[in-house]
Amino acid sequence: MVYIRRRMSTRALPEPTPELVRSRVRTLPKRFREASADGLAAEWELRVADQAYTVSVADHLCSVRDGPAVAANTVITAQPDVWIAMDEGKVTGGRAFFEDRLAVRGNLDLAVRFQTLFRPFRRARKPADLDQLEVTLAGQRLSTYVMGSGPPLLLLHGLGAFKVTWVPLLSTLAANHRVIVPDLPGHGGSGKPNAEYTPRFFANAMLRLMDELGVERAAVVGNSLGGRVALELALRNPSRVAALALLDPALPGFRWRSIAAFTRVIPTELMAFPVPLRERWMELAIRQLFARPGSLPREVHAVAAREFVRIYREAAARMAFLSALRHLVIERPDPFFASLYRVKQPALVIFGERDRLVPPRLGVRLVQQLPDARLVVLPGVGHVPQIEAMDETLEHVTSCLASAPRGTNRG
Repeated sequence: MVYIRRRMSTRALPEPTPELVRSRVRTLPKRFREASADGLAAEWELRVADQAYTVSVADHLCSVRDGPAVAANTVITAQPDVWIAMDEGKVTGGRAFFEDRLAVRGNLDLAVRFQTLFRPFRRARKPADLDQLEVTLAGQRLSTYVMGSGPPLLLLHGLGAFKVTWVPLLSTLAANHRVIVPDLPGHGGSGKPNAEYTPRFFANAMLRLMDELGVERAAVVGNSLGGRVALELALRNPSRVAALALLDPALPGFRWRSIAAFTRVIPTELMAFPVPLRERWMELAIRQLFARPGSLPREVHAVAAREFVRIYREAAARMAFLSALRHLVIERPDPFFASLYRVKQPALVIFGERDRLVPPRLGVRLVQQLPDARLVVLPGVGHVPQIEAMDETLEHVTSCLASAPRGTNRG
């Protein structure tokens, strides 16, 4: 896996002492960003080498004590050099996790959010530092990462996924863009209203998010369901989309006949009843998204499976998942593809050659129907090229964005 080799730069410096680590952890309450917490109440256990600390956030305050937590929402484990790099804002915790230099147990979203709650050690925050916003629009909460400055770039994840899956790409993309990464409605930390989760529903939610964040026009990168939502945005609101990069988009016509039949006859409300979810089952399902699952650290699959099970224990999340899946698999291909002549924006379409969910032949059909599109097929890659072939995907996406019309912020 290419991205695993892209380690954080290390210099020949001595390992931080336990005293240095402890003194840094003890400064966290003074660097606490109350506004970023936005009413959050949570507890983290930090394990740095053989030291353990409990960091609590509640009632708009932060406290730290030595020793393990009694009931931590999230346990973060790292070596001292990695922790100090994170504390100084030199690397995001999410990036360290995907590079297999940081371990997480419990709520993965809170693990990534932890770093956003504090100012980096001895410096002011910059646009290049990851931030997390809890945006409420018409009673609907959208949990969103924001990072970088410049032309806006909207990143949309796939069905059943969450914004954390984009973390390995953020630093690179944020070097030239204001990157906006929401959990789609019904997913991750966002609200899960009782609604029909159609592509139009998702697109309208993204338009409201853009309005709230002062984005006039954005380039949009979407994987799987996110790619379908990106196309819906371009079809219905062309003036708000500057360019498209579609990574294995979920297009009508993929042949999940048994699933399609299931979603037609099973009411969404049935998912309100408890459904047994097993981490081992989910880990096996997640591995199917990759052509070479063994090229990722085993812990990445395991943590993703635990996060999926944690989120989908909630009945509203299960109902949202089934609704979104139903609308994907029963959409009629011919009307959809016939409408694509209206998408005038330049579009990059990337498919993994070994995608088991959406066959690359649909990518060929998509490019044939889009007026200004280019297809890239990545050999030996599955359904999530932004993770399985990060460097290649970044190269193609950044090249596309550099030559495409730029997004614009308001004011």
